[in-house]
Amino acid sequence: MKYAIIGVEGPHDQAFTGKVLKLLGFKDFREELKGLNSDLDPFWRKFIPVYPKKGNLYTRLNMPSILFNDTISVAIYAGEGSNLVTNLDDILFVNSECQTNLAAFGIVADCDKSTPDRIVATYSNKFRSYFPNFPVNPGVVDTNSPRTGIYVLPDNQQQGVLDTLLCECGQIAYPAYMEKASSYLNEFSQSDIKALKWKNFDQKKVLIATVVSVLKPGKTNTASIADNNWVSEQTQQKVPALANFIQFLSQLLEVS
Repeated sequence: MKYAIIGVEGPHDQAFTGKVLKLLGFKDFREELKGLNSDLDPFWRKFIPVYPKKGNLYTRLNMPSILFNDTISVAIYAGEGSNLVTNLDDILFVNSECQTNLAAFGIVADCDKSTPDRIVATYSNKFRSYFPNFPVNPGVVDTNSPRTGIYVLPDNQQQGVLDTLLCECGQIAYPAYMEKASSYLNEFSQSDIKALKWKNFDQKKVLIATVVSVLKPGKTNTASIADNNWVSEQTQQKVPALANFIQFLSQLLEVS
């Protein structure tokens, strides 16, 4: 069995990346093996969080999602937003096995406050100490061992977040709901938006959350991304940015 780590910023990105891997034929450890500790591959035991984390009873536990096929097991690690670099660095620093036995190491990051090149530079400068061939360009997979790469959402070119890409997927998967949600949100004036203190890309996030509330009342975006058709064969065929992300993961993990 080969092993790979994909670092993402939060639970939405984690669900999104996991749904793409399922589209590529991967199985979910939590679904297939009920997430039982006794069935966890020994390689991933170092990722089991210790509770309470740093003594804080309310800190989120960061157990990765684990998906696998017949040849490779992949941990999707959500690194608490901007803390992803630091948290992954800590894991790699204290676990030399992660460095020497990985078949692939990848990053999925948002581009909400910078440019794709600057986002890549932050990760490349840190992780080149572990993986000397880690790419300096977004969306590129280096095929040396281990294979490495970073994908900057939404499309390695423009500023945006996961929700920017999900809006494109929603126009294909749920056009009627997207239209109705957009019509509702258009009733908010600029003074309303200012009073609500929406930041860059918050309107995209609100649009997705509104449709999610229709698709899965009372559930989170994470649940909808995992269960609904934001990521599907249909959206893969009609949303170039999604197709590119799927191709990136296929190259990183050497799957088709």
